[in-house]
Amino acid sequence: MSLNFTRLFIFFLFLQVAIVARAQEFTQNIRAPLSLYLEVGGNSDSYAINLDHILYQREEWKGGLRAGLGTNIFFMENEPGVYPVVPIEAYALLGKSRNHFEFGLGYTRRFTDDPDLLQNMYFGRIGFRYQKPKGGLVVRFGLTPFISPEGRDDKTGNLAVVPRFGLSVGRSW
Repeated sequence: MSLNFTRLFIFFLFLQVAIVARAQEFTQNIRAPLSLYLEVGGNSDSYAINLDHILYQREEWKGGLRAGLGTNIFFMENEPGVYPVVPIEAYALLGKSRNHFEFGLGYTRRFTDDPDLLQNMYFGRIGFRYQKPKGGLVVRFGLTPFISPEGRDDKTGNLAVVPRFGLSVGRSW
């Protein structure tokens, strides 16, 4: 009788260890690594639809890539024409569950021939990201300043620096 009790005790002990290990993995890893969201402001002129993929996960660090497609089509009053905007970015997330600090470096290309507009812009990102680990709502907010070598001021020699903020809302799966 005591041998069966010992076996039952060991079985439940291993079952509990497996459940605890799975719970720890859930709080640290994002099981829905693909996201699709609309970003307003940020790395595009006005808005962009973005797809991002978390490629690396280790404890509280995560890393991934994102690419987007935007345009100036709804903001054409002062613009010389319609043009596409393509932002790409490599980013890192710091956090264990749904809330993460987000850091990134990227490049945005405006496909326009207007000499008054910057065409190549490099940016950084410092922000916050809310993403459910199993999938669902994604919300991002961040400071995304641009730096462009094309906007160099001839008098001072300084690069064009444009401070920006961005807000993104979408879904992960």
